[in-house]
Amino acid sequence: MASPKVTALPTTPAPPILPCSLQPMPLHEALGEALTAQSDVEGKHFTDDAFTDSHIDVLEFFGCLFERCTFTVLPFKRLFFVDCCFSHCDFSGAKLENTTFQRVLWQESRLTGCDFIKASLSNVSFLSCTADLIGFADTKLTKVAFTQCRLRESLWQNIRHKDVIMDACDLTSAQISDMPMAGMNMTTCVLEGIKIGLPDLRGMAVTALQGVQLCRLFGLKIIE
Repeated sequence: MASPKVTALPTTPAPPILPCSLQPMPLHEALGEALTAQSDVEGKHFTDDAFTDSHIDVLEFFGCLFERCTFTVLPFKRLFFVDCCFSHCDFSGAKLENTTFQRVLWQESRLTGCDFIKASLSNVSFLSCTADLIGFADTKLTKVAFTQCRLRESLWQNIRHKDVIMDACDLTSAQISDMPMAGMNMTTCVLEGIKIGLPDLRGMAVTALQGVQLCRLFGLKIIE
């Protein structure tokens, strides 16, 4: 008799590894030094600051802590963030194109209307973030966790993913396309008004009530 198939649980993202000692510095000063020396930004602590330079294309941040910093509206291309933490930061309306995030934590940050386009996220956690209208398009997600996040009217399109966790998130009116959800446990999430096709829906774990809500997407009449 064949053994029953066991579905592996998603792996929790690895946390960022920050240096024991971080150097406080204004963001514009750190960027100026890095561009002049053609080097990376490493081991810095930025507080109550704003990313205002829209002419930076390729830049790497390693082991940096951002607290109450603003990254809104500006387009960002080919930036790399490794072992970084964003705490109470604002990415509203930011366009993150071809940007790489590895071992990164967003904590209690605002990402309303933020777009991840052709981005790569590996070992990334979003904790208690407000991210209505956030968009992921042509993006790769590996070991990414969304915990207690507001993701209302979010857009997920053409996503390659592995080990994605969504726990206690609000995905009201979210749109999912070309993102197979097989094996994902959505039982703790709000899925009211979600838009998703049958191919993406197959294999997704939901509660009985969520199942009834999803059946209505395909014109089924539920008689109680």
